[in-house]
Amino acid sequence: MRVLPRWVFFAALASSPWLGCLPGEPAEQAARASIRDGVDDPGDPAVVAIVDEIGALRCTGTVVQERVVLTAAHCVPADPAARFVVFGPFVEGDPVALLDAVAHPGWSGDADGDVGLLLLAEPAAVAPVPLALDGALVAAPPVSVRLVGYGLTAAGAGDDDRKREGRAVTTEVSPGHVVLGPDPSLACNGDSGGPVLVTTAEGEAVAAVISRGDAACSTRSRAARLDASFEGFLRPTLEGWAAAARATGDACLYPEHCADGVCVEAPDEPRLRYCDAPCEADPDCPDAMRCAAGRCGYPTPSPGAFGGACAVDDDCLEGECLREDRICSARCVTGRGDCPRGATCTHLGGIDFFCVPDPAPSGCAVGVETRTRPPAWPMGALPLVWLLLRRPWARRRARPPRGSADRSSPRPSSAPTACDR
Repeated sequence: MRVLPRWVFFAALASSPWLGCLPGEPAEQAARASIRDGVDDPGDPAVVAIVDEIGALRCTGTVVQERVVLTAAHCVPADPAARFVVFGPFVEGDPVALLDAVAHPGWSGDADGDVGLLLLAEPAAVAPVPLALDGALVAAPPVSVRLVGYGLTAAGAGDDDRKREGRAVTTEVSPGHVVLGPDPSLACNGDSGGPVLVTTAEGEAVAAVISRGDAACSTRSRAARLDASFEGFLRPTLEGWAAAARATGDACLYPEHCADGVCVEAPDEPRLRYCDAPCEADPDCPDAMRCAAGRCGYPTPSPGAFGGACAVDDDCLEGECLREDRICSARCVTGRGDCPRGATCTHLGGIDFFCVPDPAPSGCAVGVETRTRPPAWPMGALPLVWLLLRRPWARRRARPPRGSADRSSPRPSSAPTACDR
């Protein structure tokens, strides 16, 4: 073995772009580009490529439910519209759009909890791969596993254009992830989110997803264990996205999401969708809905829409509930036209400005005109992320600091009164 002079070693270390990536450990990177020392894989139809708007490979994923792809949390886009899924042995193919994309809420940037889910805009025409949750990877190393991905065959190879597969073994096991070594294959850039497959009595199942590895793709990869994320993230998300999971009045994302198969846009806010159902009279509908034209619907403002009733921020599409008025609002900038007609951008203390409905001229509150386009402020993935629910119209999510304002309107409440609709 050739031994380099000590000064050469330290000079190389100091110039390394990965120095300090993971304190206390050799530098690692998220595995972005195919299986090192792998072989072409024309099979594994449930393993898919995740690409961006120009078709460039970003990650690998696995179909685990008719419309759901499992991947890594760091592969989940802020805007689902920015990613597509491609089926088949090559990265080039017909892209399938996403309806939603969610990362494990407890993921902190390392391999533990590096798990995410993508909701497809159309059902996948392949059989899903089952999840292995029986602790198959917990056995003392080495445990033989199979890897599948679209990434590079070696660092810098530039051949992340097709699906490949290879075998690796576990070398370390921790509560949240496993470390893999080559046998002879290993994950490389672009394999992130790809499956770590184990053999069970029923066949192969995915037990972990590739998270990261060493820069040379030669010594180790880390993979997030699915059993560690199942109860807190995977189970509730998969159940919430399953067909027929939503009842009349619940938020929905696609037609089969509703028990009666009808997912409609809210009349005053096209970014909101809910399940409706046929009816003959109001008693045929949930309490908050009314029967109109033979279908159950919400009176406007719809729940979650601007001017709709709320108790907490997460009840609202924009994530802003005026506490005194108990109506959904939105942050705004004066003079920019952020607010719909019938509302004014109002300073509510500190640095906070919110759209506040103008007082009704008399009698019952008349509400405000609905937006016909998205507001001027950045929306990110709100039309989609909003639908993993803590309640029928909101999902729990981290919120930024809001300054000192209490977001109470300086005038009497302009929320709609109990008028006949």
